[in-house]
Amino acid sequence: MTSGIKSPSGVKTKTYPYENFQGLDTSRDVTSLDTGKDQHLAGLVNATCDWRGQIVRDPACKYISGQQKVNHVAFYSKSEVCWAEEDGTATNLISDRGHEVMAAHPKGAIVSSTVFNQSVFLASRGRQMYRYDGIKFNVNQSPSLNALLPAYTVSVQRRLCVAGIPGKETEVHVSRVDQDEIWPEDEAKDEVSTLRAGFFDIANNLGTADQITGLGAFEQNRLVIFTADRALVYKIDPNIDQWIIDDNANIYIGCVSHNTITNAGTDLLFCSRSGIHSIKRSEENGILVYSYSLSDKIDLLYRELFNSVDDPETISAVFDQDEGQYHVYFPQPGGTLCRRLTLAMNPEGGEPQPKFSEGNFLNSRCGAFLNGRFTMGTTGGVYDVLKVEKEEDGTFTPDMSITTPLLWHGSLQDIKETQSIIIQAAGKGIITVDAQDQKGNVIGELVIEVDDTVDDNYFADVPLSRQYERKWSHRYVAAQYRIKSSGGAGLLRIIGFAITVRN
Repeated sequence: MTSGIKSPSGVKTKTYPYENFQGLDTSRDVTSLDTGKDQHLAGLVNATCDWRGQIVRDPACKYISGQQKVNHVAFYSKSEVCWAEEDGTATNLISDRGHEVMAAHPKGAIVSSTVFNQSVFLASRGRQMYRYDGIKFNVNQSPSLNALLPAYTVSVQRRLCVAGIPGKETEVHVSRVDQDEIWPEDEAKDEVSTLRAGFFDIANNLGTADQITGLGAFEQNRLVIFTADRALVYKIDPNIDQWIIDDNANIYIGCVSHNTITNAGTDLLFCSRSGIHSIKRSEENGILVYSYSLSDKIDLLYRELFNSVDDPETISAVFDQDEGQYHVYFPQPGGTLCRRLTLAMNPEGGEPQPKFSEGNFLNSRCGAFLNGRFTMGTTGGVYDVLKVEKEEDGTFTPDMSITTPLLWHGSLQDIKETQSIIIQAAGKGIITVDAQDQKGNVIGELVIEVDDTVDDNYFADVPLSRQYERKWSHRYVAAQYRIKSSGGAGLLRIIGFAITVRN
C-alpha cells in the first residue's frame, strides 16, 4: 500500500502496513502483538479471517420461522428443518412445515439428533426419543428403545447407536443393521446373525468412575466414545462380533458436550474443558489416530467462555463445510444472550492453521449445515445464513468490530507523527475508524464509505478492492485501532490497512 497524500517539502514519510491477518491471539499481551505482516488481532467480533488472511464481515441472515429460544436444529432434508424450542414452560419440537409436538421435553432439556433411515431421531436424557419423518413427529415404536431414554445418538455403518442412558452411563446400545426398531432386548437369546443388535460396556476400559459424554462417527468405520477425560475409538464392522477397540488410537482428552462433536472433512472436532480439539489419522504412517489442540492461541478466551456457561452440556457447535468454519456457541446465564467462537480452518488441506474470531449476532445458540445450507437457532427463532457475497432485502446484518493490538510503528519509545491512514477494502459498507494511544486517550475518528461500484468492474460478483486514504494527523508513541461497520448487506472485506508516519 502506498500513500497518495503529499507531505510538505523536505518531509519524508514511511508507511507501516498491517496485513495477512491471523485472527485473535489472546495468548500474548496486547502490547507485544505488532508484527505488520501476519498480524494477529486483539478483538474480532462478527467477522472472520479467511485463508487469504483477509477480514470478512459475517454474512447476513434471513428469518425462517419461530419466535422462541431455539436450543437445537436438525435437517430432515435440504429444504426442511426441524428444531427444539422453549416456550417458557417446556421444550417443543417444531418443523418448518408446521409439524409440532408441544411439551415434548421439560424446559431446559438438552436435545441431540442424528439422521438414520431417512428420519431425524431426537434424543434427550431420561426422555423418550422422537422420530421425524417429514410428515410428523412420532415417539419411537420400539419399546426397548423407549425404555433406554438415551441422551445421545449417532449413526454409523447402517446402525443407530445410543448412549447417555440413565443407570447405564458407560453402555452403548446398537440397533440391528438398517433396523431402528430392533435393539438388544428384542433379539432372541440364541440369535447368531452378525447383523444383530447388541451393546457393550466401556466401564472396564476406563479404570475410573467416568461416564459417556458423547458419541461421534469417525471415517467410514469408526465409532468414537467420549467421556469427560478421554475417548475410545472402536473399529466398526458389519459383523458385530468384529467390533474391537482400535489400539492405534490413544486419546487422553475428553468431551464436555455431545453437541460439539462434528465432522470436518476427515477430522472429528469437539470441545473439552480446556479447548477445541481434533481427532485425525496420521498423514505420516496412515495408522495412528490422535488428537491435537486447535485453540492454543485463544486459551484464555476459551476458558473464559467455558466458565461463563451454567452447564457445559449446553455448549453446541456446527461446521460450515463451504466456508471451512467451526462455530461454537456458549449460552450465557439468563437464557437471552449467547457468545460464539469461530475457528476458520485451512480449506487447502494438511495441518490447519486455525484463525479465531468471536460473535454475538442474533444471539445464535446452535446450528446445522447440509448441502450448502447453513441454518442457525437463536433466542428468537430460526434463521438461514446467507452466502457472504449475497445481498437480499429483509435480511439482518451484523455489526462488525476489529481491534488491533498496540501498534508501535517500529519504535517502542519514539513519538510518532502520523500523516494518513490507508484502508484497502472490497465490497460495500460504511466503516468507522477510531484509535486510542498507549495511555487510553482517544486520538480521533473518521468515517469511510466502501463502494465496489466502479466503472471498470465487469464482474459483478467479484468486487474490486480499492485503497481509501484519509488524512490522519496525530501524535503518539503507540496506538490501538478499531475498525467498525454497522448496517449494509453483502460482502465487506478488509484486506489490509496502513499508517503513514513522518520521519
